[in-house]
Amino acid sequence: MIPGLGATHDHPQDWGPTNHYIVKKVVADDSRLVQRFFNAPADQVVQQFPRVLAEAVQKAKPGQWIRIVLLYGDDYQWRDEINALLGRQINKEMVDLAAPNNPVQVRRGMTGILMNQKAMEAVRAYYGAEWDKFAIKPFGPGARFKDEINMNQTGICGTCYRYPEQDVIIPPDILREIYRLGASWIAGYGITLNASAIYTGGARRAYSALDRQNQLAVRLPWTWFWPQRNDFFLDPYFIQVATGLEGKGSDHFWNIGITATMGQSCSKLPGTSTEVKQREEPCAYANPVNVNALYQYVKEGGRLAGDHVVGDGEVDLILDTIERASKDAGMTMDQIRAKRHAMDHMNMWPRQDQIPRLKNMGMIAGGADRGIYFGRGDQVLRDYGERGAAQMQPRKSLLTAGIRTSLELDEAIDYTNMTYFSTTIHMAITRKDWNGKIFFPQEAVSREAVLKSASQGGAYYAKKEDKLGSLESGKWADLVVLDREYLTIPVDDIKNTRALMTMVGGKIVHLVPSLAREWGMQPTGSQVELGGPASKW
Repeated sequence: MIPGLGATHDHPQDWGPTNHYIVKKVVADDSRLVQRFFNAPADQVVQQFPRVLAEAVQKAKPGQWIRIVLLYGDDYQWRDEINALLGRQINKEMVDLAAPNNPVQVRRGMTGILMNQKAMEAVRAYYGAEWDKFAIKPFGPGARFKDEINMNQTGICGTCYRYPEQDVIIPPDILREIYRLGASWIAGYGITLNASAIYTGGARRAYSALDRQNQLAVRLPWTWFWPQRNDFFLDPYFIQVATGLEGKGSDHFWNIGITATMGQSCSKLPGTSTEVKQREEPCAYANPVNVNALYQYVKEGGRLAGDHVVGDGEVDLILDTIERASKDAGMTMDQIRAKRHAMDHMNMWPRQDQIPRLKNMGMIAGGADRGIYFGRGDQVLRDYGERGAAQMQPRKSLLTAGIRTSLELDEAIDYTNMTYFSTTIHMAITRKDWNGKIFFPQEAVSREAVLKSASQGGAYYAKKEDKLGSLESGKWADLVVLDREYLTIPVDDIKNTRALMTMVGGKIVHLVPSLAREWGMQPTGSQVELGGPASKW
């Protein structure tokens, strides 16, 4: 038995709609939405896609949304091949011709979509006059990423899927049920605290409704994120309302801060070629609008949390802004540390010279160690050499310096055989990718340290360490029963660990059949009830 685990930067609202177990249960060719799923190699998808799209068009009424999801396989074995299909074998022109009267979204197994012309027109119509006020549009001119800028021509977008999907495509009652089952599914990994930025009004509405009805199986501390309108921060009333949200909510759904924008991959490292530096996205916090948003919020007493920070160059800008805003507000260093500002991912940060500054400011670092698991280490080593490799998930350096760290999932594994133990916890201990290659082992840490980061670190990130993160009298009963002894089994067996039971606040929210039989109880939780892998445990 261990304390409940935390994943402090995830997107459960994004991954639920890719979970075919859940969506097929909830939608079932609902009259308002036609959905189809592929979970096959790329060559089979190419062969079958025209027929499946034609069948969906025939099923749908004119104007009705069609949504097709291309999954990556049980172990993400088809990820790269599936990702390469959009814009090539599956393109906007093909979908426009096949579905002239229906808006169509083709969603990849994690991020990335292709939309036809009808779909983009429907999204613009939904947002109405607000569309032209967006500083960052979900697609088209003014978008954040290069692929989104050209979306009007290609229909392809990397990260803007969430805006049409959660606000426009999926009806609110269906979205709410997907999220209810999704929270239960997450509990099946032993995760009891699943922090996330919330990007859309549709997601905020759905989770708020579930919380009011006491239907959230896990705790969801959330951060406010709407970079489309960072000009809101020019309004003093808005800033006061936003800062006033922090800490407010229930025991299952409460605000822990704000994210001003999405940090990019900019780095102070020279790179191994000029092409590497040309590929870097410009620092988001080099944009005066984003800097002002963060500055105004921090100056008013707000906390940065839930941010997507990729490169060390972004870290410098964020720290500069926090320090300047805090100083202008008259804060002492102790008051700055008490805010517990947090930055997430550690994809290629911090540099060694940034660590003392992070420590002095009381910063928290969240780590997406799964980036190494999925092979990103080789790319960083190729592009930035050993210095870049040393900056990828440097958990040992941070812990040695006394900086709190937490773990992140940040991956759509719901429809796979992967777990939080296989992609995240085992990865942080071994730094071993899915091909068995060990990447920069100098930054590996002990299994005890990883467990503390996942449990106590997550609780500290969510500012609930007095209630969560350890098993002791007076704390909430959030705990997990595992199928093997985490602290004594061989390290490489940790990736095979399964959560047999998960309890949140003294309520069993996940219980697999084998343990249920042993205890004379009923199995429970959506992983079990919907036929996921845990239904066979």
